[in-house]
Amino acid sequence: MNSLVYPEILMYSRNFCSDCVRSKAFLDNNKIPYTEINILEDKKAQEKVIKINNGRATVPTIIIKNSKDEIILSEPTDSELAKAISKLSLK
Repeated sequence: MNSLVYPEILMYSRNFCSDCVRSKAFLDNNKIPYTEINILEDKKAQEKVIKINNGRATVPTIIIKNSKDEIILSEPTDSELAKAISKLSLK
């Protein structure tokens, strides 16, 4: 995946979240840049995650976007995350 120009990736997470750790490890291991926001430290971020997830504070919630499209994933598998990143990456 490293020959691509990656889309912007924003990950909403929280402490002690095994799915968050796994998603961060996937991104780090593949050298894919992302921004992480802990919803326990940012009330507005927490409210956004709750709104996105129909009243639930589901993490990780990951927003992947480029200049044209946006994909929002909640608790994605590594495969789902890779597919969404590839879809919005520039070749």
